[in-house]
Amino acid sequence: MSFRYQLSRPLAYWSVEAPSIPFYRLWGPAGLTLIISVLLLVLPVGIDIVGDRSLVSFLSQLFAILPGFYIASLAAVVAFQGGDLDKEMPDATASITANGDTSDVEITLRVFLCYLFAYLTVLAFVGFFTCMAGALAAPSFNMILADSEVANWVRPLLASIYVAFLIFITASLVLCTIQGLYFLAERVHQTLVE
Repeated sequence: MSFRYQLSRPLAYWSVEAPSIPFYRLWGPAGLTLIISVLLLVLPVGIDIVGDRSLVSFLSQLFAILPGFYIASLAAVVAFQGGDLDKEMPDATASITANGDTSDVEITLRVFLCYLFAYLTVLAFVGFFTCMAGALAAPSFNMILADSEVANWVRPLLASIYVAFLIFITASLVLCTIQGLYFLAERVHQTLVE
């Protein structure tokens, strides 16, 4: 297996095809991003994006603690014995490469949960490093744009894109975590249809 393939496996959740997955992976987070972005625009007092008690400071704390929980969940899924975890999920396939050949194969509940918690771990890391990059780069962007004639529209545009990206990451984390909690709290105790 190639180095690139190995690095991409924590994102294998994106290759899973199942009826409800597009909502958790894309449409739900996109809808929440749109709703929250509009709400932020109509607030009478805007929010601070970076700095003390800002969006970035609160989200970076959240993103910093989540990977440990997701890795613990991943370890628990791997360690669970028997049950329906090793049965194939109905209508769920994923793209897997073996011996240089890529094909869509049916996956078990265990594989699905491993993909989900690996994805959530990477998403939390992306969120954390996005917060850190924004906090560290903001003074430089402000200095560069301070003397610029285009600062009046570039600064709000960059801030809007940055905030929307953070909202999308956070919404993805929340929705996919809810999906993972459903599978861990309830679905693993139900019998899968053969």
